[in-house]
Amino acid sequence: RALHRQECRNGAIMGRIVPPDMVSPFDRLTYPARQTARVAWYAGHYAAGRRLLKPMPKPDFPVGPMPDRAELTADLRGLFEREWQDIAAGLFAAPTLPGPDPAELLRRSALYFRDLPKVDARRHGGINDEPNRDDANGHLPRYYRQNFHFQSGGWLTEESAAIYDTQVEVLFTGTADAMRRRALKPIAEWLQGRNQRELRGLDVGCGTGRLLAFLHGAWPGLRLTGIDLSTPYLEEARRLIGRTARVKLEEAAAEALPFDDGSLDLVVSSFLLHELPKKVRPEVLAEMARVVKPGGLVVIVDSIQKGDKPDWDGLLDLFPYYFHEPYYTEYVGGSVEGWCESVALRPVAIERAFLSKVAAFTK
Repeated sequence: RALHRQECRNGAIMGRIVPPDMVSPFDRLTYPARQTARVAWYAGHYAAGRRLLKPMPKPDFPVGPMPDRAELTADLRGLFEREWQDIAAGLFAAPTLPGPDPAELLRRSALYFRDLPKVDARRHGGINDEPNRDDANGHLPRYYRQNFHFQSGGWLTEESAAIYDTQVEVLFTGTADAMRRRALKPIAEWLQGRNQRELRGLDVGCGTGRLLAFLHGAWPGLRLTGIDLSTPYLEEARRLIGRTARVKLEEAAAEALPFDDGSLDLVVSSFLLHELPKKVRPEVLAEMARVVKPGGLVVIVDSIQKGDKPDWDGLLDLFPYYFHEPYYTEYVGGSVEGWCESVALRPVAIERAFLSKVAAFTK
């Protein structure tokens, strides 16, 4: 297995597709087992957590059509099946991102359940601005100083950084990482024939570093930078990725990227755009377009939008109501493709990945 990994890495550095026969029998066995275990673990958290929460407040507005559980489950399975097909076809190696050891996994699970009653109290009390009351956060943009998802600390505390990934995986029933990883397909296709050691990439709003870590694991030759406004989240990203000269982490705002025009080959972001106000979002997209080279690639992973899966539009109506997402409704009413085309980014690949959309653009 170690030899298999090294051969895959060598091929990735030189921009070659991993040959299908390099997919190990171990991967064929463990990939479905690992994904099934993730879904079961986080679905169990969701079921247990519902018992700790008060009934959700009923919406006082029209709600669109909703999928049933069988439809959601079938679509979830399809997400994993597509990823395995890409792995088996040699687009990239099976993901090997290290998880926390069992003791740490249980610790974070306990932290998640400990925070749930506080989340519920904010939801029913309409409290969402605690980070704005802390003078230590005064240097940050006002739109950022909120209890997104009603979670404790917003994005701005060590405690929040420690349980954020658990919270998101519970929300998406263990599929958040898999949805992020759908960005690897258009990147793998774009990288063919390129030498990763000569390329620079950027993750805008990298958070705890999940997508950044997957990129580094798939193509260790890439020189990557992750920027975020949260120091605790950047520290969590460093713990996840480990010490390496190939990945740098910087505190910076997405609407003022600290890079020269046309200085980057690859720009990615995941679950960022729906957290931005209507005024800020075009500034961020214009910055992405500014810093990427002509012929470079921009890949955005974010929530599906109205019309991407019309029979699921009701989910998009309810999400910002149950979780503090002040800019989500405006986001789902728009078009990532249209916004990017307005800043001279041409779409090259669009894929719906369960509850997310993966959109790739070239400049």
